[in-house]
Amino acid sequence: MTKQSWIRAGGATRRSVAAGLLALASARAAAAEDYPGSRPIRVVVPFAAGGGTDAITRIVAEHVAKSWGAAVVIENKPGGGTMIGAQAVGAAPADGYSVLAVSNSFLVSPLLAERAPYDSGRDFTAVALMASSPHVLVVNPAVPARTLGELTAWARAHAATAGFASFGRGASNHLGFEVLKRRLGLDIVHVPYNGSAPAMKDLIGGHVPMMLGDLQNVREQITAGTLRAIAVANEVRLASLPDVPTVAEAGIAGFTSKSWFGLVMRAGTPGPIVAKWNAAVLAALADPEVRARLEPHGVTLGDMSAPEFGAFLARETDNAANTIRLAGLK
Repeated sequence: MTKQSWIRAGGATRRSVAAGLLALASARAAAAEDYPGSRPIRVVVPFAAGGGTDAITRIVAEHVAKSWGAAVVIENKPGGGTMIGAQAVGAAPADGYSVLAVSNSFLVSPLLAERAPYDSGRDFTAVALMASSPHVLVVNPAVPARTLGELTAWARAHAATAGFASFGRGASNHLGFEVLKRRLGLDIVHVPYNGSAPAMKDLIGGHVPMMLGDLQNVREQITAGTLRAIAVANEVRLASLPDVPTVAEAGIAGFTSKSWFGLVMRAGTPGPIVAKWNAAVLAALADPEVRARLEPHGVTLGDMSAPEFGAFLARETDNAANTIRLAGLK
């Protein structure tokens, strides 16, 4: 074959590849138009039912299901610091019919695992941020402390029993409390649970004395007197708890701790389907009825495109890795 014929063949090959890519893109766009069709969509919540992630996901998913006229089924798969649920979605086809509800522990748990079962940035694609919520440092009323200084003194005097609860190993409030206890000079035990609901139950029951809890989970308990607020881990005081100081006001400058709640899918899910989910979530968060149902949870609603949420997850992963290193967690 002459040099000229090679050039012609190369041009034909490039045209063939381009045509193939165009056909693939057209097929994916067509699949997104027909999605979800009559097939049910599974949304895996890697926590026990009744917690913050579960409640927020159910409210948003219900609106999405109604807007599409589709069946969206919530499946609770707690355990493994949310890694069991994440693995379930990671093993499903990348076709948009398996969605994972995520919070901070989705990023943190693999960083703490001896052998990470997944890479959050490589194996999943960001879909949408639903909401975020500041943490409130709360104690069981049996603890004789009303300020951060008093709580610190009590915890030092009861180091053998003064444990702190979390939503699970690697959860946002676990990592936040690990930083806080080092800033306070405390050495107390971590008691992990499979979600916020069982952690709250034992905290209220007096089986564990303290926790950094999501505002939406602790606000009613604080009002009822079944929990006592010590400080809020936010940049400023909260309108719903105006008399509770920030942790910074209580003496630990620059300390904040928050939970966030989002949705991801397996990497390789067609972009048009991801975009369709993102648009549906943002439409849900803009709906007055949905906002009214989410307002009691005390959350800040999300407003990110899928790529923006992806960049957010990358930053959060870097921040978590730095916190784990500085806190000496393994």
